[in-house]
Amino acid sequence: MVDLKNIDEHFFQTVWNEQRFLDFDFKSTDGRSIQVLKPGFWNSDEGPDFVQAELLIDGDLYAGDVEIHINSSGWYNHKHHLDPRYNRVILHVVYLNDDINLRTRLQNGKRIPTLEILNRLDAPIGDLFDERKKSQETSTDDCRVTGKTLKIECIQSIFDELGQDRLMEKADGMRNLLIRVDFEQLLYESIMEALGYTKNRKSFRELAQRVPLSELLGKSDESIQAILFGVSGLLPSQSQQVIEWDEGDRRFIERLESIWESAAHYKHPTHMTAEQWRFAKMRPANYPSRRIPAIAQIISRCQDTLMMNFLPLIEEAATANKRALVRIRRRLQERLMPAPSGYWEDHSHFGKGIPQRGAALIGMDRASDIIVNSLLPLALVWAEHSQSPKLTEAVQRLYDSYPKLQENHITQQIETQVFSQEQPIKRISPSAKKQQGAIYLYRNFCSSRLCDLCPIIEGGGVGEEEAG
Repeated sequence: MVDLKNIDEHFFQTVWNEQRFLDFDFKSTDGRSIQVLKPGFWNSDEGPDFVQAELLIDGDLYAGDVEIHINSSGWYNHKHHLDPRYNRVILHVVYLNDDINLRTRLQNGKRIPTLEILNRLDAPIGDLFDERKKSQETSTDDCRVTGKTLKIECIQSIFDELGQDRLMEKADGMRNLLIRVDFEQLLYESIMEALGYTKNRKSFRELAQRVPLSELLGKSDESIQAILFGVSGLLPSQSQQVIEWDEGDRRFIERLESIWESAAHYKHPTHMTAEQWRFAKMRPANYPSRRIPAIAQIISRCQDTLMMNFLPLIEEAATANKRALVRIRRRLQERLMPAPSGYWEDHSHFGKGIPQRGAALIGMDRASDIIVNSLLPLALVWAEHSQSPKLTEAVQRLYDSYPKLQENHITQQIETQVFSQEQPIKRISPSAKKQQGAIYLYRNFCSSRLCDLCPIIEGGGVGEEEAG
């Protein structure tokens, strides 16, 4: 029998990722039924172990994060009950329930179910551990496609098909989330998450949920800033830091503080704290304190509806020629790239300057990412709800024609695995859609080492002999 002292949490994270269970008729420690629709994506950054999971708990759909521990007491030992970053966790998965609490408590006071998997594994734990150990010892990082001659036209088609699958997957995720919120709030939360990049994504999502869009529509730019900064815990009055202001800066800060003190949220017993936000190893232009003025401008300009700030423009793409599609993309980007004004023209945070005066509050790369990953999938769901073939066609044409986005570690990984100097990625004319296909390939096949099901091999994308 294997000693649990030799098994770390990463092993049980692997068990969850691969869903190595005897059956899936799960019951939580407090007796609720648990059905796993999506186990979530393995999170290599700070915070919960798996994100964007989807579960049915007693028949109700939940979307959120999953945290894994060897023992249920690990939740409290690791102080997760004091950490707001874990407030999106919907299930606590443990090998052994060694705690008297049947439900796990979050920082916001809510309780979530705990799932013990002690008697649920599809093989003895010692066999699973030995299997994993042997796999680690014998496996290589070589992809079965690496070094093979590619059938370029076939590869193009495969990446386009996977890119379409990625769009449908995102639309499905949006559709499921609409059970909890409406279109307006979902678009707002999606934009806010994207503004946080990896380091502040969860914090921006929490801020969007603490301050719903409906409470900001119709308010001025400064009022929205004051409320969001106040709830985020980032206002100067909420910081221990002593800052010397010049007269113009002082007037702006005093206005924000005054608006905040008269806001309804000011009287709430709990707000976020500055410790929840990450500034280290970030470009000053991308600080969360610049993203808040950006979303404030976007909301203040859209008047009564955020969706209608974009949908009519997207719909124009249904009948647009190539040149017109370029103009539509540019106009969508412009609506997501408000110019800095006043204090934020030359500041990255309260009391901190910025190297490049007038730098955009949201850059073009980030705006394009929001359009492809958030706006178009949600617009596709809207088209379905409104039964609009024209809008469906428009979304598809924009998605098909969108040029490639900024590279990330996943697209770079797939490029390294699949392509070579002899057959570089430029031969398939990379686009945003093909990049999304690369992400779909990695997350649904490569990350779980489902090489036998690889769409490139199954789709006939490689030749018989290695590239010479």
